[in-house]
Amino acid sequence: MERRKGIGAQISMIVTIISERKPLLFFGIFGIISIVVGFILGIRVVSYLSENEVMLTGTALISALLLGIGIFSIFTGIVLRTLSKRNGNS
Repeated sequence: MERRKGIGAQISMIVTIISERKPLLFFGIFGIISIVVGFILGIRVVSYLSENEVMLTGTALISALLLGIGIFSIFTGIVLRTLSKRNGNS
């Protein structure tokens, strides 16, 4: 098996190490960013709906999807942190 070289391989290796050693930090940051973007898009949908009485369906769906992904990501980080603590990895 050949080893990949370059910046992309190094970034991939760093992300893998962080996600394995500090899962709550890794998945928590991703989850919080997703939730914040979801809330921003949701606020945009609600304000546009109140002003123009037109629903931005695509934006509303993306907002709901990002909120769900963010919550799921945070819970994934919590579960992985608990499992790594139970196995004595940090």
